Amino acid sequence: MPVFVVGLNYKTAPLEQLERLAIDPERRPKALAHLLAQDHVHEAVLLSTCNRVEVYAAISRFHGGAADARRFLAEFHHLDPQDLAEHLYDYYEERAVQHLFAVASGIDSMVVGEAQVLGQVREAFQGATVERAVGPVLSTLFRQAIKVGRRARAETRIGAGLASTLTVGMRVAAGQLGGLAGRRVLVVGAGRMGRLAGRALRAAGVGELVVANRTAANGAALARDLGARSVTLARIEDELVAADLVVASTAAVTPTVTAGMVTAATARRPATGAPSPLVMIDLGVPRDVDPAVRGLPGVVLADLDGLRAVLETEDTGRRDEVERVRALIAAEAEAFMSWQREARLGPTIRALRARAEEVRGRELDRAAARLSGLSERERAAVEAVTRGLVNKLLHEPVVRGKALAAGPDGDLYARMLRELYALDDPDA
Repeated sequence: MPVFVVGLNYKTAPLEQLERLAIDPERRPKALAHLLAQDHVHEAVLLSTCNRVEVYAAISRFHGGAADARRFLAEFHHLDPQDLAEHLYDYYEERAVQHLFAVASGIDSMVVGEAQVLGQVREAFQGATVERAVGPVLSTLFRQAIKVGRRARAETRIGAGLASTLTVGMRVAAGQLGGLAGRRVLVVGAGRMGRLAGRALRAAGVGELVVANRTAANGAALARDLGARSVTLARIEDELVAADLVVASTAAVTPTVTAGMVTAATARRPATGAPSPLVMIDLGVPRDVDPAVRGLPGVVLADLDGLRAVLETEDTGRRDEVERVRALIAAEAEAFMSWQREARLGPTIRALRARAEEVRGRELDRAAARLSGLSERERAAVEAVTRGLVNKLLHEPVVRGKALAAGPDGDLYARMLRELYALDDPDA
């Protein structure tokens, strides 16, 4: 069954559009059910991260499946399809496979070689598996994508240096604050990104570290691990008064840190001397910090759009490593396509064997009168001889067919086999 992907990412859409289409883990089961209810979609995985929203599907027909996947993105988010059209890209078959492998390897990320996306690909696949939304095609594809991502990092230096948007944000903050050592930091959110942020900040030598989280127990657990203090979200305004840096990343669908909170907090900050700005790094999609904060005096806000602008001014010097990863991806994509072409031949081979068995049985029935005098032992011998004859006749075509199916023109040979023997199309 062909593979199709449609989506949008940081290169094709503004942050506002990515926010509108984001699918959090709580809504993913409903989204997958909606997608699989489409006529031509038979398997599906949804990948929704800070930098992309993508639908991966195994489809029965290109035009029908492509239309179904695009329609899902619009319908599920209550959007006009025309509002999405200019931001969407789609890939089919080998291009779709190469795209997923590039995503898993980190070379399609805002920060080339970033480490987090491979975990996000794995989590998206696991989430779809739990919902029984994947079958043999996408299960094989995503397992291979995870393997490719690991190989890219083990066999090249693509993961050296910058690891994520988090580290870029920390560099921005360090530049604004004259360094992070000894600074007071508030981490909003105790999820995976909050944990990564806390560990990275501790390694950078920050001073007091505070974790604010909606679920108190989760916030307290992370705070213990980091040697930090935990507070509820209701205490954010108070913590902003003394904070130098805020790193926010939650699963909330509306801003957790509002302009009102920041305005009230900055009014309470010491006004003596030349105070450092309050630096806010928003890594959430949807955004966790109200964009209106950007216009407040004494506040510096860097969201994903801002971090993208920083990255566009930098020369990462990784072109050689990217090319090495691309070569790896090309080889792995061809291996997957060979497997898929051979797998597609399976139903045709089974249909061919069934047709041969049908003919053998029919001919034995026609000869039943002439064979009526045979003993049970002689009947068994006739059965064995005719069955062996069919197997020998089919052996060479089947072996050759499998070998040819693994090549670039494999689908053509499978179609020829169906035409020659008048077999039904398994995808019909």
